[in-house]
Amino acid sequence: MKKTGSEIEADVFAILRASALKTTIAGLIYKEDMRPINATTEDAVVSFMTGLDGQIQVGVVTINVFVPMIDIGDGTRAKNTTRCKQIEMLMQAIVSGLKPDEYRFTLDTIIKTFKVEGANQHFVNTKLKFERTSF
Repeated sequence: MKKTGSEIEADVFAILRASALKTTIAGLIYKEDMRPINATTEDAVVSFMTGLDGQIQVGVVTINVFVPMIDIGDGTRAKNTTRCKQIEMLMQAIVSGLKPDEYRFTLDTIIKTFKVEGANQHFVNTKLKFERTSF
């Protein structure tokens, strides 16, 4: 049976909750729009972005891991480059190790860290391309 975007998002969410991501980050893993707006914790958010329906369902799911900035003295906040790099490497390892029966996963773009404007945090962005052939 074909799946909807919400079902695919839920599948990736479950896969990540069973991965090293759950035990490595200090916060929680959320589905899209479930992370509290003013959260300052190290959390991950899974979002279904786009998909094409056909004999093979293909699309992209985004995983953003939020990393709080660090205080570098006199109240100045800066990117926690060490932690962002650790999360980037963790996401690379997780993606490389994904082997669920129902999906084939690959990176859609290079894992990259971006600044969250108006907040004291950055996020590590992983765009996960999926192909689903098991109906």
